[in-house]
Amino acid sequence: MHNYPVLHHMAEPGSWDAIRQIGLCTTRQLVKDCGLPSDAAAEILETRRKASVRLQHPTVGSVTVRDQSPLREHNLAGVTLQEWLALLNDHVFFWLHPARLDGLLAAKLYRDQAHDVLEVRTRDLLERHGDRVRITGMNTGATIFPSSPRRGPDTFMRVKEFPFTERRRGRALKYNAVELAVIDGVPDMAELVCRVERRRGDQVLEVLLER
Repeated sequence: MHNYPVLHHMAEPGSWDAIRQIGLCTTRQLVKDCGLPSDAAAEILETRRKASVRLQHPTVGSVTVRDQSPLREHNLAGVTLQEWLALLNDHVFFWLHPARLDGLLAAKLYRDQAHDVLEVRTRDLLERHGDRVRITGMNTGATIFPSSPRRGPDTFMRVKEFPFTERRRGRALKYNAVELAVIDGVPDMAELVCRVERRRGDQVLEVLLER
């Protein structure tokens, strides 16, 4: 993992304050903690979210569950939509390469909006939560193109099982290991974060934390 020393998580603007208090939570954890009725919870967890959803959390107030616009069901191969959503909802995600973050910030859907970008040293996260860390070689939330790779439970691999060397041949680093996912979230995110920026596209609007 020495090629990916810093991890990047992109969140809604204003999310850092909530994350500082309750950690970086999975979608399933947020839905549970917000005490939604079963039908509302199922709508968020079992269907593709075409838009972001705001929830009221008992501790931190308003929180946002991100949209899943890039997840196109007709290009999802290897699993059912419900099976894949169940996996996504049980993880939190980080980009391993900064170019991936830059690409998302520049995407049409997000480039005109501000975002809170959290940075964590990979070594620090692995030392605390390595047993729950998984690596993927794809953008797990995007199936925009028909050529999207097949997905399944083995998409998420333990660090020691991920074929870094084999995949490195002929690939740039940003295409080798793509996402780092943590099962059941990162409750101590506030202790691990080394920098938090408010960004819009390639502009840093404000540095919220640096240490």
